[in-house]
Amino acid sequence: MKLITLNLWGGKIYEPLIKFIATHSSDTDIFCFQDVLFGSRSEFSAIQQARINLSEEIQKVLPGFNMFRYSDPEESFVGGELLPPDVGCGQAIFVRRDIEVLENGGFRSHPESSYHKGGDFVSGRCQWIKIRTDNPEKVTILNLHGLWKRDSNKKDIAERIEQSQKIKEFLKNHNSKKVVCGDFNIVNDGNAIDLLEDGLINLIKKYKVASTRSSHYPKEEKFADYILTSTSIKINDFKVLQDEISDHLPLLIDFK
Repeated sequence: MKLITLNLWGGKIYEPLIKFIATHSSDTDIFCFQDVLFGSRSEFSAIQQARINLSEEIQKVLPGFNMFRYSDPEESFVGGELLPPDVGCGQAIFVRRDIEVLENGGFRSHPESSYHKGGDFVSGRCQWIKIRTDNPEKVTILNLHGLWKRDSNKKDIAERIEQSQKIKEFLKNHNSKKVVCGDFNIVNDGNAIDLLEDGLINLIKKYKVASTRSSHYPKEEKFADYILTSTSIKINDFKVLQDEISDHLPLLIDFK
């Protein structure tokens, strides 16, 4: 089973992004996306030039997939831009239709957020599905967009430690294999990632990945995106794809 995870950057690099998704749709089973816009107009936002109907455009090139959505319950922002009231922003998991999805849901990975009030802190979101594989074993897949705090440079702060603890507690309640992926917004050498690695394998460290950011990201910190798996997951392949379709790079895992 192949899975690709990517922060879409709101679809700012729109046409190459859509082409990438369409190209990989033939041999990918699950896409886990962050920063997806859920609007209905074929236009771009005024400041960030994010694609308003990005989820609809992705659905057009993934007709053989079911979409599962998890978005902000309040006002939505992308890149600091307040989106119109009829446009949500969040995460989406696209699953090939022949894969049985047993459960799905989502939760705030930290209980508080001041972003919708104009603050400097954005709570993370954790979307999840539980699927049945051919084995027929169950696999729980988490699609995380980790909390953001201005000027914290993705380093350990109390809220990120709480976020990791909350995700760990969630995973304990699911008796299945596990894949945790997405834009974690944390560094690769801190306590927040160490907590998540308890019982899971960090593929970014295992494969000695140098960066998960594209050339569109000018800052020094080169880690944000991760895939962690339970030890019972057999990994056939893992790679960081070099497609410049966001300020993040896509991560691909082939597993069973």
